Amino acid sequence: MPDTLLTVFISMGYFIFLTFLPYYIWISDGSITLNELLYNRHQLPEAPSRVKIAKLALENYKETYPIFLGLSILGIVMGIPIQYAAATWMIMRFFHTSFYILQWNWFRILTWLSSIICLFWMIFQIINLNRLTMFSHF
Repeated sequence: MPDTLLTVFISMGYFIFLTFLPYYIWISDGSITLNELLYNRHQLPEAPSRVKIAKLALENYKETYPIFLGLSILGIVMGIPIQYAAATWMIMRFFHTSFYILQWNWFRILTWLSSIICLFWMIFQIINLNRLTMFSHF
């Protein structure tokens, strides 16, 4: 299982990949050219539905990514081993994006729910395995 820091770096790379994915789909469909995208951005035709879905997948990723990033950094700083939950979250998000673009709604819902459960798993591990005795004084 990869280290939590490696998972954070992978998630950052995946964020960059998701940022460029709609434009790649748009160019690969043949609707626009790279030259039009770079030099004629304000007069582009309306985006096809697959491009809009890829942009929605990016927006969906951005909804839970700050929570994941904060929990991962907190786990790294506190020395709490949350690498299994973090890697599972990342794998679920990979599948979620694929199912989102393919419009396989039931699988998309299951992977989204699994990724949310992974975030709660990370929270539970941080609270339960806290080596700084956060709750011992109460």
